[in-house]
Amino acid sequence: MDVKTLLREQMQSLHGTMEAAIGDCSGDAVSKKHPGATINSIGAVYAHTIFSEDGLVNGLIRGGTPVYLAGGWAPKVGVDMPQGGMEPDWTVSFDLSLFRQYAAAVYQSTDEYLASASDADLAKVVDAGFAPAMPTSSFFANILAWHAATHQGEISALKGVQGVDGLVFGH
Repeated sequence: MDVKTLLREQMQSLHGTMEAAIGDCSGDAVSKKHPGATINSIGAVYAHTIFSEDGLVNGLIRGGTPVYLAGGWAPKVGVDMPQGGMEPDWTVSFDLSLFRQYAAAVYQSTDEYLASASDADLAKVVDAGFAPAMPTSSFFANILAWHAATHQGEISALKGVQGVDGLVFGH
């Protein structure tokens, strides 16, 4: 299996797991911020994960405009795309179904990039400023994949402390 195919399969799997985790969340579960907690709400963690992938893949790696802006999602989702990391007190309020449509567009854009990327594209060094500079292929495997998996785990754990199954497959 070549690197490009492996990265596509890895990202598709992580996208599926993220959507399995968020898919059955109620509006209350998405917006609940636990008193005294140092972690944000499910909605903020989800939004941060999707915004980050969009900005990193479409802005940093591709050198273009994030799907959020290019696809007209900014006025639809009603949440401003933050610049940088997620602040602990960041609160979001959005229509989860609509935001998931934006997420699907981001996932599609990521997959399209990986499907069309040349060996030279995947070897190009990326410097995001928050991690050591590395080839694009390593950035996908080590940064983007880790980021999605980590935040999916946080979402599942936050669901668990609310008395909801953290990750249910088969939806």
